[in-house]
Amino acid sequence: MIEASRPELVPDDRGRILPLIADRYLSIAFLEVLSNAVKIISTWDYITRLIRMLDGVDDKVKKPVIMQELSNTCHLEYRRAQTAFRHEVSPTLAVAGKSFKRITTGETSRIAMKGQPADFTVSDPQLHYILRLCHPDTSHTSATQWIQKLDDHNTRYADDLKRLTDDQVLALGDLAINRQLHAYCVHFLDNETELAQYKAVADFGDCLIPRNNLLEPGAAANALQALDEFIVEHAGTSLGSLYEDMLDECLDDIDVRYMDAKTRLDKAERTVYVPLPAEEPRSASFRAEQRREKAKTRPANAGAHDITAIAPRQPEATVAPQLKVKASVAAVFSTIFAKSEARGSVSWADFAAAMADVGFSVTPKGGSIYTFHAPESMGARSITLHRPHVSQIEGYRLLILSRRLCRTYHWNADTFVVD
Repeated sequence: MIEASRPELVPDDRGRILPLIADRYLSIAFLEVLSNAVKIISTWDYITRLIRMLDGVDDKVKKPVIMQELSNTCHLEYRRAQTAFRHEVSPTLAVAGKSFKRITTGETSRIAMKGQPADFTVSDPQLHYILRLCHPDTSHTSATQWIQKLDDHNTRYADDLKRLTDDQVLALGDLAINRQLHAYCVHFLDNETELAQYKAVADFGDCLIPRNNLLEPGAAANALQALDEFIVEHAGTSLGSLYEDMLDECLDDIDVRYMDAKTRLDKAERTVYVPLPAEEPRSASFRAEQRREKAKTRPANAGAHDITAIAPRQPEATVAPQLKVKASVAAVFSTIFAKSEARGSVSWADFAAAMADVGFSVTPKGGSIYTFHAPESMGARSITLHRPHVSQIEGYRLLILSRRLCRTYHWNADTFVVD
């Protein structure tokens, strides 16, 4: 993900790219990845709040204001997902690497498409669909047909599917979700502009160099703490609080716009409405000082949008009864719940067969998404999982799977015994 946030990995007009492993870019990439994660959380939180505000609203003035804000926010989130997908497929060795170039102006780099998607309609249909999804003229409505065509193509041609990495498939899934989303846009861009100013002075080298240090115990927590202290020093508050405050301001703006629209409606036939002059934009340093004052009144615990290191999990209080299974099934779950760092791997087919052996049924949900339904005797809810495009569950995905199965069904390495 850090590499995908780096436009310097895309060749420029002369075919030059900057080194993949370069210490000077790690701090910037680290800041971008974490701020992007908080941005996504905040955006969906805001969308959820707007939908809740619509519930039961019949006011003919207020409802259009909320609907317009919801539409703007969904469009902004779709464009973010589209940009993330473009970053995943555009580096030199990626599936669409030869179709993009890097344009640098001063210290800022951006990615631009070379040629048109239609150039590959016949010669490389998969690339054609991918470039359509990356093109700035592709709206969220037209993206639906291109995602469906790409999914159909990958289903029909398994070898082409292997051209996509796991991260590219996940980015495509994110874009698929977003094909379904004025105050938020303004505040959002203010935050983006302010955070961009801090990239040039961001330095987390002690925590990030060499990159493998992040795999050491406690290293990730130290890196997150360093990032948090850096943002607090420059912005006056934590990264999470920066976006929480933005959401509060956005919701306040909706009330102001509603009252403004209502006032204009009431006075339309009686007098000429003169809106108040817009506030002069405040400097970043002024806003940072305001946030420091506001932070003094915040609760000591972390905010809803703050990213913090995960504390070691305590043993689950509820333990599922042991299940007697065949040796082959026990071997699958033994690999999934192995406590060693080298867990090995499990094929998707073996995992699905093992789940079926313990009574689960599976329902395809479209593309690579599958829902496993627990048997009635278990009295547990279903679980929806993403099938890896290489049909092999390994690495961190195996760890995520084990945690989800543990959290949902209280399974562990001792749950499955050979009958």
